[in-house]
Amino acid sequence: MKPILANGIEGFLSEEDVVVAEGAVIANMKLIEGVVTTYPDDRELLLMAAMARANYAFAFVQDDLEALRLAHPDQSAKAQGLLNRALNAYKASRAYAERALADNGGWSDVVAGRSLDSLEPETFKKALAELEKDDAEALFWLAFAWGGSMQANLDPAQATQLPKIEMMIERVLQLDERVFYDVGGHLLAGVFMGFRAPALGGDPKKAIEHFNRAQELGGVLLPAVLKAQFVFAQTERPEDFKKTLNKVINSKTRADRALFEVLAKKKACRLLANFDQYFLDDAKPVPESCHTLPHKFRLREEPLEEEEEESAEETPTQTKEDVTS
Repeated sequence: MKPILANGIEGFLSEEDVVVAEGAVIANMKLIEGVVTTYPDDRELLLMAAMARANYAFAFVQDDLEALRLAHPDQSAKAQGLLNRALNAYKASRAYAERALADNGGWSDVVAGRSLDSLEPETFKKALAELEKDDAEALFWLAFAWGGSMQANLDPAQATQLPKIEMMIERVLQLDERVFYDVGGHLLAGVFMGFRAPALGGDPKKAIEHFNRAQELGGVLLPAVLKAQFVFAQTERPEDFKKTLNKVINSKTRADRALFEVLAKKKACRLLANFDQYFLDDAKPVPESCHTLPHKFRLREEPLEEEEEESAEETPTQTKEDVTS
């Protein structure tokens, strides 16, 4: 079953039809979990289950939640339903990742069956020191799911756990910076450094460095989109925001990572359409190609009026000199 399941994941990543991909990840997710029930201690299967749940939460449910809140801010009940689904998926992913980490005897001895939330930071740091390169993927999914649920919900009561997320990300990067198709560790670090205010340990400069490194290693568009969302929008850099998102929207995509690319373009279009939500300036119509993407919701609450084109009579004749200049 493992080669079949692994090939299913590859097929999922290369699927450019988001609707097909979402159906596939749900079906594959439940198939993997069924196999995990049969072989509960198989680490490879546990990691596949953690990956499936986390990707479902981030790429589909949380993305839908973000889109719904921008397009229909009055639909709070529906938004709460999506949030609950995202949190449940992250919770399941975290549980699978913790089970995979339990395979490391040193980690298990330090944790000693206690809840990770209840561990003192020094004890948690000691447990992390027991991990080796083979544990990087499991630790990545633990950090991704735990941090993802915190970023989705923004519960102040969970703020005390932020140092643990940071420690996990640092350890992942120490063990294997190329975890999850070369982008995982640095992408997670960029989001974590970007979405927090500096008073809570955020660092826009470090966030940019991590996003740039993720883009360099992975060769996909998503790091640039998240850089615009979590750094440029937070630090009042409107021109960088627009330039980055337009470049993503107009970029060619990687066929073997088609799903990542389409999701990145969808998010870029949505962010650009809501420019006025992040900066004190009016939003402008998004590129035409945005309207060919499979959005579940409209891009913003109120549609943008298309700019009027100048008539042929009002448009000056373009000369060869104009083109050359």
